[in-house]
Amino acid sequence: MPCLTVPEFDFIVYFMKGYERFIVATVLLSVASLFFEQADFSSVILQASGDIIDYVLMACVIGETIYDIASEKYRRRYFRENWMSFSFTIFFTLLFCYSKFIYKAAALSSIAVFAAMIRNLFLALRIYSRMKRLRGYVEKLTTNPAQTILISFAAVILAGTLLLMMGFTAVDGRGLSFLNALFTSASCVCVTGLTVVDTAVYFTFRGQLVLLVLIQIGGLGIMLLSYFTIYVIRRRMSLADKLMLSYMLSDDDTAGIYRSMLSIVLPTIIIEGAGAVLLFCGFVPSMGFTRRTVWYAVFHSVSAFCNAGFSLFPNSLEGFRHNPYIMFVFAFLIISGGIGFSCMTNIRAVLDSTLHGKRGRERSALTLNTKIVLTGTAVLLLAGTLLFYILEYDNTMKDYSLGGQYLASFFQSVTFRTAGFNSVPMGALRPATYLLFCIFMVIGAASGSTAGGMKINTVAVLGSALYSYLKGEKHHRIGKAEIADSKVFQASIIFVADILCIVLASVVISAADTAPVEKILFEVCSAIGTVGVTSGLTPGLPAFVKFLLILLMYWGRVGALTILSSATPGTDRAKIRWPQAEIAIG
Repeated sequence: MPCLTVPEFDFIVYFMKGYERFIVATVLLSVASLFFEQADFSSVILQASGDIIDYVLMACVIGETIYDIASEKYRRRYFRENWMSFSFTIFFTLLFCYSKFIYKAAALSSIAVFAAMIRNLFLALRIYSRMKRLRGYVEKLTTNPAQTILISFAAVILAGTLLLMMGFTAVDGRGLSFLNALFTSASCVCVTGLTVVDTAVYFTFRGQLVLLVLIQIGGLGIMLLSYFTIYVIRRRMSLADKLMLSYMLSDDDTAGIYRSMLSIVLPTIIIEGAGAVLLFCGFVPSMGFTRRTVWYAVFHSVSAFCNAGFSLFPNSLEGFRHNPYIMFVFAFLIISGGIGFSCMTNIRAVLDSTLHGKRGRERSALTLNTKIVLTGTAVLLLAGTLLFYILEYDNTMKDYSLGGQYLASFFQSVTFRTAGFNSVPMGALRPATYLLFCIFMVIGAASGSTAGGMKINTVAVLGSALYSYLKGEKHHRIGKAEIADSKVFQASIIFVADILCIVLASVVISAADTAPVEKILFEVCSAIGTVGVTSGLTPGLPAFVKFLLILLMYWGRVGALTILSSATPGTDRAKIRWPQAEIAIG
């Protein structure tokens, strides 16, 4: 048998990769078809989309069967070994013709419904039978940690979209439209808080539960929760799993990866539980001692700690603006989720060594990263409180008492950077307030936290580079510690990429909407910073603008560095150093 030449081998590899993608497309179309079959759509466009998906799926099923028969050298052996698959194709074709041509004429007869159920059952079996063939393809995709993170977040968003389109999630029994469901799911998973419907009124308890699960998954990350489940069940992970988890946690110590994982999940459970108890005590005077009060406390505790900003109250937290207890509990949860898990672990270690340390033993100290986060958080909170008070004390807060003004200013300083709750009307702010707090939203909270934005750590690294340049120093440093050039390079990429996205998105939305520029910029920064505060524009925006905001929320939650890393090769292919060019700068 002659050996394959390199071009022939490359063609076969390319063709097989294409066939793998074809199988992936067939499975995805099968899932979509199952959903469109059960969903109740009032939109003619979505109904037509469902029909198109069904026809394309039918062509894929027939095409795959023809390919399998044509690629088999001995046809009799194919029919002998794959008679079930071939019978499925014939039966599926008959059911397809019946559901598309006879089913509609027969309205909703019992036979038609039974045929649809059988067809969907065969689709589900087909999906299951293809999972083993997809395993190798999925493993290739997940060799890059950045790509795995992107895929996992996208998969959770799509799953949430399908659930939110179901009738059981909505009070009216119809569910959200596809675009609104996609927007809401992305807002939950990206812990943003932007909404197109009133969360308190539109969703049933089960719908709110779906939102809560999506928020919790988005706050901690689907991969982290998956690995934690693996740890709890079998307490063993492969080396590849440890490397993936270390990439997600930005922790190079794979030996201590279990400890790092537990230091994230366990404090989350403890803080959210404590927050729920405190909020329950605060809600009881106005809501009573009921199960509804318990649910509201749990939902808002998770939403606040994950910096999501979703509220079950129609006016967010405006009804509690004169209640310092409720405001400070929310602020505590938001700040705790925004300082990052590594900072919490370091602070806990310092407190533990200070309170329980033995003499002669070296005590733990705050790391540089923790000092940067705590200092940056304190500066931003103080500056935000003073600036909001100066700009709004005689505008949105003119009817508040002096204490109420300071309390509202502090709370908005907390929530503008990360969370998305509001205790003052957002639609009545001054233009200067919108523009100023865009800066706070873009900065965000700490790296490794549940919040979004460029992160305080990134801004600190960029600030150190600017300071070193002004001082004429060749190396970048913060205090007495030198910052690696690679960190400055990464921070610069994040800054440039985020600013470019903000500018482009603002221009596109401005061309499609007549709203004031400051409100459009505010909405864009809120999306990419995964903040969730809104000036009131989001529900009335055109469809393609909502889709643009979905992409911005996804970009802000996953991070510019992760997205750009997923598109780059894992190794440096070019080992050649080119001659340096002289380019004028400035």
